[in-house]
Amino acid sequence: MRSIPRLSALALVPVVTGALLAQTPAKPPATHPAKPAGAAAASAADPVVISVGTSQIRASQFNALIKAAPPENQAAMEANKRAVADELGKMLALVQEAQRRGLDQDATFKAQMMLARDNALAKAVVDKLQASAAPTDAQAKAYYDAHLAEFGQTKVKHILVGDNEVQGSPNQRTQADALAKVNQIEAKLKAGGDFAALAKTDSDDPGSKDKGGELGDVAPGQTVPEFDTAIKTLPVGQVSDPVHTRFGYHIIVVEARDTMPFEQAKSSISDQLTTQTVTGEIDKIAANAHITVSDSYFGPAKPTPPPAHQ
Repeated sequence: MRSIPRLSALALVPVVTGALLAQTPAKPPATHPAKPAGAAAASAADPVVISVGTSQIRASQFNALIKAAPPENQAAMEANKRAVADELGKMLALVQEAQRRGLDQDATFKAQMMLARDNALAKAVVDKLQASAAPTDAQAKAYYDAHLAEFGQTKVKHILVGDNEVQGSPNQRTQADALAKVNQIEAKLKAGGDFAALAKTDSDDPGSKDKGGELGDVAPGQTVPEFDTAIKTLPVGQVSDPVHTRFGYHIIVVEARDTMPFEQAKSSISDQLTTQTVTGEIDKIAANAHITVSDSYFGPAKPTPPPAHQ
């Protein structure tokens, strides 16, 4: 059988440790009274599948631990339960050894367990908030209609002449040399030169030069500010003057402007509105909790920056 990656089993460490600590008694019981018939039947339906000393894991607990693993690991763990069980057995032995050495009473360990528990509980609340915060299609469409400018698409092509203005740039051309070269390319274009051919021979953008300088559809804010500003105002089909960014000088042509269809934008709108709602709910919960942080110990809180103007 193909062995499960050890990392997948070890990913359960925080979950398993907490469960095992809860199951491991301080000392074994002195007597073992007879179990009622109902308890015996329950044990038969949910048998002990791993035991180390006085600690036990039942089938239902083992299955719950697999479900608590990261989703990307669960299928492999289901297919290799024996390998997971072997790892858990070793882990259980290590837990007992840690307890024997008194490591479970260490202040750092107790703090880690407290934070792990609290983080899991906080995440559970956030998951509940997210599940109830998803907007309806109508709400997403209303946002789309009110913010059409955010979903503009500009089909763009460019030629880049790089320079060494930014430290570590792969291009060692000086800014003056780059400007001289880009002016020559601009003159050729305005004299009727073929944009795609010049991009293939002269552009320093490896991602677009072999495509004749084509960048495809660009959304607002997707490119560096100087480039973004230029494509907002450049008339369709017109060759731009050289535009300087941290990458060098660009000659830009806007080929078309359009708006992203709602169905294409709906997913990102839903994510954005969900995040806004959840963030607002978290802020309300925090405000109602009356959080107090010691200024004398941590220093004064930094002022909250004003909201950005849309």
